Amino acid sequence: MDFKISRRAALGAFIGGGAAACRPRGPATLNSSERSGANGTFEHGVASGDPLSDRVIIWTRITPALNMNSASVEWQVSNDKNFDDIVSSGNVQTSPAKDWTVKIDADGLSPNSWYYYRFKSQEGTSPIGKTRTLPDGKVNKARFAVVSCANWQHGYFNPYDHIARDGGFDALLHLGDYLYEYGIGGATDAMTAAGRLHEPRHEILTLQDYRTRHGQYRTDPSLQAITAQMPMIAIWDDHESSNDSWKDGAGNHQEGEGNWNSRKEIAMRAYYEWMPVRDPKPGTGLEFLFRSFEWGELATLAAVETRLMARSESFEFEPFAEQLFDPEGLEKFKAEKWFDPAREMMGKIQVDWLVKTFGQSKKDGKPWRLLVNQVLLSRTSTPDTTPHITDEDLKKLGENEEFIRLKRDMSPLRLPMYPDSWDGYPAARERLFNALKGTGVEDMLVVTGDSHEFWANDITADNGENVGVEIGTTSVSSITSGDFIGDPAEQFALLVNKENRDVRYYNPLYKGYVDLTLTPSKATARMIAVDSVDSPEYTAFRAAEFEIKPSGDSLKFDSAEGLTPTQQLLFRGLV
Repeated sequence: MDFKISRRAALGAFIGGGAAACRPRGPATLNSSERSGANGTFEHGVASGDPLSDRVIIWTRITPALNMNSASVEWQVSNDKNFDDIVSSGNVQTSPAKDWTVKIDADGLSPNSWYYYRFKSQEGTSPIGKTRTLPDGKVNKARFAVVSCANWQHGYFNPYDHIARDGGFDALLHLGDYLYEYGIGGATDAMTAAGRLHEPRHEILTLQDYRTRHGQYRTDPSLQAITAQMPMIAIWDDHESSNDSWKDGAGNHQEGEGNWNSRKEIAMRAYYEWMPVRDPKPGTGLEFLFRSFEWGELATLAAVETRLMARSESFEFEPFAEQLFDPEGLEKFKAEKWFDPAREMMGKIQVDWLVKTFGQSKKDGKPWRLLVNQVLLSRTSTPDTTPHITDEDLKKLGENEEFIRLKRDMSPLRLPMYPDSWDGYPAARERLFNALKGTGVEDMLVVTGDSHEFWANDITADNGENVGVEIGTTSVSSITSGDFIGDPAEQFALLVNKENRDVRYYNPLYKGYVDLTLTPSKATARMIAVDSVDSPEYTAFRAAEFEIKPSGDSLKFDSAEGLTPTQQLLFRGLV
């Protein structure tokens, strides 16, 4: 998702105070630049991902010397960090055809085991990575770090650093926007001053452009640290290809930028080269990123693809304002466009797979079905802002005045906050819910990225029945509402919470991540915020914490900690 200035300006038009946010300060100030870089010939570090019970993907990239045409790389997986007990190893060739990357599906491993791995070439040895396999049988606990939206030129990746320093996670769940396709326009003042700008400096379009951008992100010491400590389960969102991407185009793919299908293929190719994800099965397209992971008897994780495989084009409501102000026009718009049953998000092949996967999980008696998802699945409508934005307020907005006036005047229609999310595809969402319900699945725990905001939401079907719970993570570094407008965002957050039945908590102020722990009886979601990404020095603290437990056929929020009194009342539905 790209936070357009129009939305930020709309929030910024709010006047007046709100309940003070809870801003406790946690551990001592940390510095994310303290980590050492990679060893000489492996300048992009190491990573692992897509663990199964007997194998895991391990990844690196060799930094080639001049005039090299190919390179032989030895890989090793060991029970110990001294590599005295090597359990799997081999040799592989890499070359410019793969952008010098090395990706191995290391097999022959034991379930529920931690391993060390490394790579060796004629020139040297890589940093040592640590990874694990999935458990079989009974599992008492699993702990995941949930992240999304890391923009190089919006800030340092301090949340990655904090996760790496913790050292107690089983896996990293990356929900997309791992990188951004933009040129150097839009960099924050702090990053411009620090010289932390995108390479190449233009919007990425060619295969070499995408490879270079991936390579730049992989030089970040905090990203290298986090991927060397645990396996990653990653999905892409839009910015790995282009903003607001869909099957046949993208909002940021302009006329004169070439053929979209070619650009999409290029972006996916670079992603598979540079990410520790298992390649799709032979005979399927690169867009078949969706896959599942069985965490013993505790949980089934389903990582989905909601961009390039089947998604229909998204839309904004403002161009249709005149029609939408007319009640008959609004109903016609719903029938012909917004609620059009032909609009897809995941597509039938993927929905059938998800229903089968989660249906079997339910049949097997596993307590958790965790949907690893890109964009908000729950219902989030724009609150009525007309009592809060006056004409005098609008006059202060200069060239944005007329557009923000339109946004304000449309707000009583209670349209979705994010039409690019599942709210813009209500028929597809309801089809998914009905299909899952047909196999007895009404208890999904969903983790979501994209919005650059923390969320704790109920998920309901059209008939109002609960079908699960959603935890939204904020951004690693990408701009938030708080960056633009400061304290007025607190008032807006309370208004969003108050006017949306399914929203139990909403916080647009901070960057950070979600610390998610699953046990057989409950899930605990801790929303960890950092106070700055403008410098490698930061303080991390708990913004909120929620316990989720089974409730009948579905799930419920059982308790909340770290909320202000007003937030607690809204969480309990008492305001």
